[in-house]
Amino acid sequence: MSGNQASAEEVTQEVFLRLIDKPRNFDPTKGTLAGYLFGIARHILQRQRETSRLDLPFGDESPEGDQERFAELDLVSELDRRQMLANLHKSILALPEPYREALVLCDLEELSYPHAAALLDCPPGTVASRLHRARNMLKWRLKEMGCVR
Repeated sequence: MSGNQASAEEVTQEVFLRLIDKPRNFDPTKGTLAGYLFGIARHILQRQRETSRLDLPFGDESPEGDQERFAELDLVSELDRRQMLANLHKSILALPEPYREALVLCDLEELSYPHAAALLDCPPGTVASRLHRARNMLKWRLKEMGCVR
């Protein structure tokens, strides 16, 4: 959701530090542990965004030790794939936050509408509506970039 690996790592660390510091704040009658942790992460990220607009998108990082495998790939198709992934990543980050959250939770994290609704504190119908709009916005933006027909 942050688009920045360093920020994502900071948020993850802060989430678990809060859980360790105050484990009794988690109430299993209110939802799952994953939902509780996601809620903390969401609030931390929102506060970070309010204080700093300097987040940069994830960079393309290739794993070390895979040089042989990468050397055998067709360079043109690899560059095209990377460009399309970069365009997709930029397009997702450009979505308004409510739509981006629905898309990330349902399409990337593969959560059900009711589970995503519980995490976002809204009805499942709202999640479905946001997801539909997010997909349409994403499709339109990718068409504009020439990534899809």
